[in-house]
Amino acid sequence: MFLIIIINILKICKFNPRQIDMLAKNLIKYYIVLLIIMATLSCSKNESFFYEVIEPETVTGLSLYSSYLTNQNISFEVFDSVGDNITHISSFVVDGSTIESNTISYENLGNHSVYAEYTLNNQLYNTEIKNFSIVNPINKLLIEDYTGTWCGYCPPVSHAIELARESFENIVVVATHENDEFTINGQVDLFDEIGVGGLPEARLNRTIEWMNPYDLSEIKTILLNDNSIAISIDTNIDNSNLNINTRIVSNGNLQNSKILVYLVENNILADQANYLNFDESSYFYNMGNPITNFVHNDVLRHSFTNITGDIIPIIESMEDYNLYYSVELDENYIIENMGVVVSILDNENTALNSQYVEVGQFQDFN
Repeated sequence: MFLIIIINILKICKFNPRQIDMLAKNLIKYYIVLLIIMATLSCSKNESFFYEVIEPETVTGLSLYSSYLTNQNISFEVFDSVGDNITHISSFVVDGSTIESNTISYENLGNHSVYAEYTLNNQLYNTEIKNFSIVNPINKLLIEDYTGTWCGYCPPVSHAIELARESFENIVVVATHENDEFTINGQVDLFDEIGVGGLPEARLNRTIEWMNPYDLSEIKTILLNDNSIAISIDTNIDNSNLNINTRIVSNGNLQNSKILVYLVENNILADQANYLNFDESSYFYNMGNPITNFVHNDVLRHSFTNITGDIIPIIESMEDYNLYYSVELDENYIIENMGVVVSILDNENTALNSQYVEVGQFQDFN
């Protein structure tokens, strides 16, 4: 109606038909634009001519280990805020690409990253990004020092162990004391089981006698061997309780095996008998007898397993096997001086591989 009135006014004013037609077309264009603007302004806040971009919310809940062996099947899982498993509605992005399921494996060593994404109640969620590694087991040597503060010929063993530590990585040490203030229950059973005679005595991987002059080349030879067993240890302190989770994976079946889990303590000061005080060729010459405030390291303080080891069931190749332990720590223990040793033994008590971690820390496979 508004346009018709305008056109009639133009005719009365004697505009020619061509001018009237051109003005009418322009008015129609402006009128349509005006209607679009008015319609846009009249829309509610929830109405839009544009697609709304939904930003994902970042959450926790992705579950995986930090290391796996080559060719081991890796399974990712996702849990919501109340602990329900929502893996079935999740997709997984590994190294920037979405995989078809929640499992993957790798033939080669390397480092990778993964996150999961899912939708609940029209909200998109992304989990935090987590990193994981593909590794081969590292061969670690268990050295056991069977000793006592009364044993005057024992200090050279501890000295040899310190020299070994300076020369090589991947050494795990336990010092088991006999007939002194550091002796623990079961020590006699251990000595009987593995045939420890008079002190001093030292063993490599529990069954190889390491004798004076404690040749380091024997250690080097053993450390050059490959290994098929990976061990991780996760520890935490809850009030006065020490909690341990150890994980074992082997790239071959493990059967007829045992596990040792020991608590050891470092930096203990105690007098040590020294029969080499007058031996000028000895490192311990003129140190006194006894050596006052001798530093005792790696002292066995508690065995979570039977001191000779607990039998473990058959562990299938590439299968994760977890064991959990807990103990209330003695109030006299200094946490910073404590460590946990885990060893896997065969049925002849030979240590197949070992691992060490400081209390309160996590030690991965490597």
